Amino acid sequence: MKLPPHISYSQYATYVDCGRNWYLSKIRQAEQVQTWYLPIGSAVHSMVEHKLKTGKDPVAEDFFYPLTSAQMRIEGNLSKWLAGGSKKNGFITGDKALQRVKDCFERALEFLEDIDVWEVEYDASGGLPGLSVKVSAFVDIIGEHKKHGPTILDWKTGSKKPANNFQLETYAALLADTKLAQQELRGGPFKGLWAMLAPGAAVARPIDLSAVDPREIGAKYQKVRTAMEAMQIQAKEQDGKKNFMCKMCFNHPNCLAYSGPLSARAIYYDRSRHDQPPY
Repeated sequence: MKLPPHISYSQYATYVDCGRNWYLSKIRQAEQVQTWYLPIGSAVHSMVEHKLKTGKDPVAEDFFYPLTSAQMRIEGNLSKWLAGGSKKNGFITGDKALQRVKDCFERALEFLEDIDVWEVEYDASGGLPGLSVKVSAFVDIIGEHKKHGPTILDWKTGSKKPANNFQLETYAALLADTKLAQQELRGGPFKGLWAMLAPGAAVARPIDLSAVDPREIGAKYQKVRTAMEAMQIQAKEQDGKKNFMCKMCFNHPNCLAYSGPLSARAIYYDRSRHDQPPY
């Protein structure tokens, strides 16, 4: 078994949420359930980058349809794709998903009106104190906010902001000793900003990142990396039940803990009984 040569916030968060999900994704590289919300987010990110780098207005269809077309080649039955929204208000699929891309992009432009953009999709990858591997990290936007000063901004196309600020803290730690920070931070330390783009989403408050300690951030990543190397890949279940979060997991059909020992697909992908200690 070969672990990824780096770690990322996405890997970290996936592992902390469920070690088995991380294992199925990164070690077994299992074929995951397709979704509507991932191409929404990817399309919006790419459209913003296109606008900022070329100055040209992007066409949502040109960014969204190639992503969903690629997913259809993997899973042609769209009813099996995971989707946001609700049964009461309607799931965000098909034309609704395309409209969500357009709505989120328009709101992103509103955020950008208040920011002097220094960098877009900035490669902040690098090492952290006490961490045995590099962190792979690409920051959506770095710039000067009219109100908040130097700001690290991350686009979120959902309606709820993350439960913690560790992703933004990671970026701040990686940027701490860079030339970018030394040259640009005349207005004080970075603030963090979750840019909530979904229609009706509340505007998130800026986050003070001045107290971020790269050593603490590195220690948190190293703890998780050590557990990954030890193949501590237990599935996280709640009361032994197939809970909602398991149902919405991209790997639930590939997981023995969810699909059970009679699932041929889970038996094929989930070799955790062999791969995790004791061997």
